[in-house]
Amino acid sequence: MKGKRVMKQLLQGVAAGSLLMGLALPASAAEPDTNELMLEGEGAYVPTDSPSIQLPKQPFQLQKPSKQEGVLGPTKPSYVMDVDYNATTHKVKGTLEVTFKNNIKNNLSELYFNLWGNAETFEENGGSMDVSKIKVNGKKATFEVNETALHIQNLSLPKNKKSTVTMNFQVSLPEQQDRFGWYGDTVSMGNWFPILSVYDDEGWNVDPYYPYGEAFYSLSGKYDVTVTTDKEQVIAATGEEVGKPVIKGDQATHRYKAKDVRDFAMEMNPNYRVISSKVNGIKVNVYYSSEHAKYAASLLESGVDSLALFSEKFGKYPWPELDIVTMEGWFGGMEYPQLVMISLAGDRPLDWAKSVNAHEIGHQWFYGIIGNNEYDEPWLDESFASFAAALYDGDLDDLDVAPHPDQDYHLSSQIADFTARADEGGISAYYYMIYNYGSSTINDLRQELGDETFYDAMQRYFKQQKFGISTTRDFISSMEKSTDRDLMPFFRDHRVYLSDQE
Repeated sequence: MKGKRVMKQLLQGVAAGSLLMGLALPASAAEPDTNELMLEGEGAYVPTDSPSIQLPKQPFQLQKPSKQEGVLGPTKPSYVMDVDYNATTHKVKGTLEVTFKNNIKNNLSELYFNLWGNAETFEENGGSMDVSKIKVNGKKATFEVNETALHIQNLSLPKNKKSTVTMNFQVSLPEQQDRFGWYGDTVSMGNWFPILSVYDDEGWNVDPYYPYGEAFYSLSGKYDVTVTTDKEQVIAATGEEVGKPVIKGDQATHRYKAKDVRDFAMEMNPNYRVISSKVNGIKVNVYYSSEHAKYAASLLESGVDSLALFSEKFGKYPWPELDIVTMEGWFGGMEYPQLVMISLAGDRPLDWAKSVNAHEIGHQWFYGIIGNNEYDEPWLDESFASFAAALYDGDLDDLDVAPHPDQDYHLSSQIADFTARADEGGISAYYYMIYNYGSSTINDLRQELGDETFYDAMQRYFKQQKFGISTTRDFISSMEKSTDRDLMPFFRDHRVYLSDQE
């Protein structure tokens, strides 16, 4: 079968042990057959030639508030950024303004931002993120930075009123093939600016950066981003470019706007070529360098076909454009709103690239449109994106994966549950459960309900959670209401437990 062939090509294309960061399941356990692993062959941010294992730190211990059911804020964030990227120093300097509504509580006394550029994995290669001149509603603010968490203190923000935070920030991009960094002529700017943290019924979320997956969690909002850099740079970005760039000497100023997105990413390379097509009125662009030219047509084909298929099965793609960019990278691919990065280090098979592309485009629905807390509930985006890739590949019948033999690993486990046991195979268990067993579980649900009922329920779930944040409880509740069935026995049998989050 095609899917099995792609999976085996994935494993053959990497050094022994590196696919899962050199970690294995305990020798005493009956190991799952790694020839059946989909991993990033259905590609998300899974290492295929990763650096030595470096575990994320445990979450910051913040004081947790009393439960406030349904709270999720600050709501309606609107970002305005004006930045300059220096291709010689690989630094970004600029200003950020974010306006939001305090829907959390009366006289909100603090705010948190995530500074992902300060993660240890980036610092080792010259990466950093600094902030200064922070003001809240025009008044100088007290703040402190603790690794990837920016804490703004001593505030008194009225409830149900808008507030504005302004700051200067400077970013040093690390020299590495990553979603954030530069390598050769390619500049990858994922998670590159201070982004407002989310406050929910457990308090502020400032979980650690997870280098072998995603730990991101943000609310949908608006972005207005102005970027000045060398005029030769070809830029792919979230949103759409407004007008033509303004040229002054050897510099060009570009402006991008996006709405209903929960992040903003860019990819630059002065040597990028671009091919485009349209599907359902959506423009699909592939940005590729000469060394990746052989992949361009296949990526465009899979991009067009994935958008059409997933719009039909899950819900209509809501944005007017999608950019697919090629890069080196040590991973399979990475998703951002309206932009996906495809990592093509080495000589990847074309089928592999198309499947990875489908996975990342699946993330446009699962995390991009239907958001979730990727640190606490990683299965809600990765399992669904892996299922979407198998749907695109025509390989749903191959999704027959047993759960991990260790009963303590659940499909609904948090990332911390896996990293806490990294020295005994926890990271490989994360990939196995969240990608492989997770996609198999979604397919089991499809088979349990039948195609018509399943996809109808998925479309209702999409409409219910569009541009919002979903939880495991939300998903189960939505599927039960759509099908008028008690599905809790099914999910318990597949190690999905509400108690993992509550």
